[in-house]
Amino acid sequence: MFKIVTDSTAALPKEYVERYDISVVPLKVAFGDEVYRDGVDINPELFFKKVKESSVFPKTSQPSVEDFYQVYKNIFEKNPNIEGIISIHISSKLSGTISSANAARELLPYKDKIYVIDSKLTELALGVVVIEIAKTIEKGTSIDEILRLAERMYLNSEIKFTVDTLEYLYRGGRIGAAQAWMGSILQIKPILELKDGAIEPVERVRTKQKVKTRILEIMKEKVGDTPVKVAIAYSDNYEEAIEVSEEVKNMFKITDFYMGSFSCTILSHIGPGSWGMIAFKEI
Repeated sequence: MFKIVTDSTAALPKEYVERYDISVVPLKVAFGDEVYRDGVDINPELFFKKVKESSVFPKTSQPSVEDFYQVYKNIFEKNPNIEGIISIHISSKLSGTISSANAARELLPYKDKIYVIDSKLTELALGVVVIEIAKTIEKGTSIDEILRLAERMYLNSEIKFTVDTLEYLYRGGRIGAAQAWMGSILQIKPILELKDGAIEPVERVRTKQKVKTRILEIMKEKVGDTPVKVAIAYSDNYEEAIEVSEEVKNMFKITDFYMGSFSCTILSHIGPGSWGMIAFKEI
């Protein structure tokens, strides 16, 4: 049996964390000198309240080496006979979380039983992979099968999202090639994607309605009639996410469907009015 460790950007619903006994290491969100552990001390509701009240822009930081060290150590102390730990995290191109995990692993005598995986994903995309790994572990599996599953899901993923403004991505240094769009920031609604573990620009459109239409069209072009696992992530726009979800359910052959809020860490980089669609082709 393996135990799973992930990070708070996976935005895992509590029911899955409890059902599969998943350990979640929180990233940190800071408003000036006030530092919060994502998903522990702060949730999306409090996050947006702080955004409105605070005069400073939110900043994020990765978990420390000590954070991971303690989690790994506690798991092995409580489960001395486990086969190992699957520690799967946010893309290394978006965060240094993987670096902290690897450094902690090297400090422990059972490091050969700790498998640190760069998912090349984040948010509910990472969350869905974690859930699928948990299901596989429950049935009984080998480490090679788990590693192949994580890689296969990444390779068969399509992730498109939109933000109300590029300012958050720009300030957080996560904007990538979309920085070229900053000059026309007020006139466009960007469509972005997570590709090769980084945020890349896809298209610029004029209205929110066109954004929704184009994202769904692009996703349909990518996956066609292939059965897919789908997740819809949202920020402070739950009702918009519900509308999108209804359209998605009518357009795609869905085998599993998830919907949830972005984590506070990711909200710090994308801001209000954002939403995204994730699809994993069942191949």
